[in-house]
Amino acid sequence: MNSIFIAASGAASQAASLDTVSNNLANLDTPGYRRFINVLDSVQGNGSPYQYASTAQTSQIDMAQGPLQDTGNPLDVGITGPAFLTVQAADGSTAYTRNGSLSVSEDGTLMAAGHPVIGDGGSPILVQPGPLTIGSDGAVSVAGQPMGRLGLADPTDITMIPKGTSLYLPSDASTLPPATNSQVHQGMLEHSTGTEMGEMVATMDAMRNYESAMNTVHSIDSNQSQAIQAFTLQA
Repeated sequence: MNSIFIAASGAASQAASLDTVSNNLANLDTPGYRRFINVLDSVQGNGSPYQYASTAQTSQIDMAQGPLQDTGNPLDVGITGPAFLTVQAADGSTAYTRNGSLSVSEDGTLMAAGHPVIGDGGSPILVQPGPLTIGSDGAVSVAGQPMGRLGLADPTDITMIPKGTSLYLPSDASTLPPATNSQVHQGMLEHSTGTEMGEMVATMDAMRNYESAMNTVHSIDSNQSQAIQAFTLQA
């Protein structure tokens, strides 16, 4: 039974890969989206010398720089470097995003990914009506009047996990340190770190691997059934 279990675990891991790739494809147009990379572990089962594939509980996030596109919208910001924008999640906790498609709420709160942007002083940034300027260091001003500075946080060497749409958290629930090696580009947006071609190729690979694993499962099951029948006849 070890052989069929090993083959079945391989099929399950490829099914999980398909889910991951599908999510990446669905978010290709989400600004600043970090694609997921499915992680497989080799696990030794129940005292058996056999190894089987097991999908890790959390996929890795591709932290590579996504390409920037010029939009000309003053409420769009793209970031070069590792920095994430600091925002306030719906539950009041601190979260992080690379989605630089900003907006201003009715009360003047600067928003990113639908959440208040936290300034480097630790409070949401409030802006007045008027022409908004965002400097390369994240300084926000309206008609030349300072409104605050985007809270830029550095996730370097820290494992990030997803928390809802466009939001991410450190896996150890820590607070990210301030970023000092990133630049903000007003009027630009960062694309997803995935590409349509790359995700389509990954989809086809996962489908082929899944089909191959399932064929192996069926083959092993058939061979075992034949062996049982032959043993029964001999008995």
